[in-house]
Amino acid sequence: MNSKQLIRQINNPQSIGKNEIAKIEQLLVEHPYFQSGQLLMAKGLLNTNSIRYNRQLKKAAAYSSDREKLFKLIILNFTNNADSDEVLKQNPRKDRVLEIGKPLFFDENESHSFSEWLVLSKVKKIVRNKNPENNNLIDDFIENPIIITRPKKELFFKSISAAKDSLVENNELVTPTLAKVYLEQGHYEKAISAYEKLCLKYPEKNSFFANQIKLINKLKEK
Repeated sequence: MNSKQLIRQINNPQSIGKNEIAKIEQLLVEHPYFQSGQLLMAKGLLNTNSIRYNRQLKKAAAYSSDREKLFKLIILNFTNNADSDEVLKQNPRKDRVLEIGKPLFFDENESHSFSEWLVLSKVKKIVRNKNPENNNLIDDFIENPIIITRPKKELFFKSISAAKDSLVENNELVTPTLAKVYLEQGHYEKAISAYEKLCLKYPEKNSFFANQIKLINKLKEK
């Protein structure tokens, strides 16, 4: 991937597809500490609904010096319809599986869910290698800002302790994505609590959330 192609992807991350992913991946083999590359890789895998997305999102968070930028990037021009009524109509058996391992989709109002995921995933930042032979060629790109509009709610990343304390106490912060975050990280009781709150918050989807609770209880018994 040449510099012009890379700048094009930085300016238009929503256009990253399979071809671009392959090129970015090769770039990261040579420059694993390239923060913008790690972020763009995550966005590309999200764009293509790849099963590799969750792992890359964690990796991008580890390499990123600005996780708010990462959050803005993954919500850019993205609409989460994963639990929409239309999807359930197309696949009526969807509510009978937990779909663990599927990509986690966050929208602009779910900065809390994203910060909870960071806390529960225990993602630690990786210090970038300062070897000039490896990094001088890409320093300009790392500093190049990705221009993205801010989410409507400025709730982003308070302290870790504050995130732990809040968990699912605030009904307004409970979303299907947050429930999936708890489920993916093996916090089954928190996932059940979240789904119980979602049953009250979205009564029209009561059946779906109730079935998810049943499936989690069965999973706990194994």
